[in-house]
Amino acid sequence: MAGRLDELRALREGLASTDPGAIDAAKRVAQALRGSGGTFGYPQLTAVAALVESSPPSDTFRRVEGLIEYLHGLRHAAGSPPVHAEWLARSAGLSGSDTYPDLSAAWAGVATKSGMSAHGLAERAARSLGLGVADLTKPSRAALRLVPEALMRSAMALPTGEDEQTITVASADPTLLTAELELLRLTGRRPVFMVAAPEDLARSFVALLEIPSEPVSARRKVVSASDGGSQGAVLLVDDDPGARLFARRVLEKSGYPVVDASNGREALERLEGDESVALVVADLNMPELDGLELIWEMRDVDRWSHIPVIVLTGETDELLEAKLIEEGADDYLSKPFDPRMFVARVGATMRRAEEAEIRQV
Repeated sequence: MAGRLDELRALREGLASTDPGAIDAAKRVAQALRGSGGTFGYPQLTAVAALVESSPPSDTFRRVEGLIEYLHGLRHAAGSPPVHAEWLARSAGLSGSDTYPDLSAAWAGVATKSGMSAHGLAERAARSLGLGVADLTKPSRAALRLVPEALMRSAMALPTGEDEQTITVASADPTLLTAELELLRLTGRRPVFMVAAPEDLARSFVALLEIPSEPVSARRKVVSASDGGSQGAVLLVDDDPGARLFARRVLEKSGYPVVDASNGREALERLEGDESVALVVADLNMPELDGLELIWEMRDVDRWSHIPVIVLTGETDELLEAKLIEEGADDYLSKPFDPRMFVARVGATMRRAEEAEIRQV
């Protein structure tokens, strides 16, 4: 794989200028990789390489960048590989090969390192890949109905328009070939990508998914004994900035005050400094104190032991829910979660905690 990666990287400059020789060379590499996918048991590699091999000249550079990202992922251990985001760094004029735990972290890291705003980085990335910058102000409801919410969130892609042949998609990663294949399969239309920053996409997701929203005054107030009766806040704990941002937007639209943390250790610091927290929503798998360890720490401290905890995880172990409840979790949700179910479970958990506190008074 390393040799093929080097070959593709060496073709970038020619591909960016749609040089016919570079395009032919890239397709020969893709043809070889397509054969390797079948030989070594990588069916997805076969599919993404075939996409590059059949690519029109206008799309070849973008798709080769996606193939480079895909091959980089195959070189990591099983599970979710770090996001390499070479295409994003190159768009910003950066050299090197920094890796990131997820796409949102890549955007944040590259923007910080380059001194660009998220919108400025989106413009540079779009220009580099020969694409446009997404207009998120007038998305098409018809296009939204063609794509499942789970795919939108996992691929950070929002459909904004469609016709009989194409579907226009605002994406934070227009090089993601597996998402392109899935969009083509689900909609029967050719995806036309536009570039948008993850923060803008997360805001649009929440606005468009019609999550029920009611003013705080219309809900029962969650009262904390320590805060004198103010609306209780939700502490979100997740090392994935994109997932954290999406959950924050969902909760804020439903009227909940939100504070957040990127790991369990940081969550304990938030609890130490903010007495308004009435509920913790924590990812299970995190560095620096995971969700289960966070529960153990909270249950050992009197002033935090009563605060309910909902655990989020992408794992599918049927025994995991029972273990989490036994260890002190109050509820459990699988990722990617449905926004409506998420808000409902948060509300129900906070109401149960409030009622338990009232009974003890």
